[in-house]
Amino acid sequence: MLPFRSGRVHTGRALLSLVLICALSATAPGAGKGRKGLKKKGTEEKTAEQKEEDNIPLPVGHEAKGLILPDYDPRGVLNNRFEAGIARRLDAGHLQMRDLNMTTYTPQQKPDLRIRMSDSVLDLKTKVISTKERTTVKRSDFEIAGDAMQFDTTSRQGTMTGNVKMIITGQAQLMPKGSE
Repeated sequence: MLPFRSGRVHTGRALLSLVLICALSATAPGAGKGRKGLKKKGTEEKTAEQKEEDNIPLPVGHEAKGLILPDYDPRGVLNNRFEAGIARRLDAGHLQMRDLNMTTYTPQQKPDLRIRMSDSVLDLKTKVISTKERTTVKRSDFEIAGDAMQFDTTSRQGTMTGNVKMIITGQAQLMPKGSE
């Protein structure tokens, strides 16, 4: 299972899978070349990070509108979902996303955090997304906004800086019973 899958939800998934399978089988080492196409000694296979970078369906320098990128872990469990108004591949390791709505999911596949960024860059090697624009993070019990943010999508830890404002809802759950 590939860490990133591409395609719009509910539309064209079967077609996309078929196209990817055909493309992968046509470019597989040794496909239709007999023994000459076999891998030579000394060449290394691609690492998981390189495979992940190659799996983004956007060539370097090109833009796509309405790009949706689900992020799956190696077991096939959905971790994050990126919905970008406009996405642009900056280079082999970086993806710029504008008007980004990112959702993180719990291990039980329920939405956890909703992150809104106006302009951000995702490092495909480290899986860290960063922005220097005003960002909002919402969860059922809080909302926090700040002027800049870095968020590690793997560990789900981040830092927010500059004019940070946090609103906590459900404060009764935070206070010990019997104290006021």
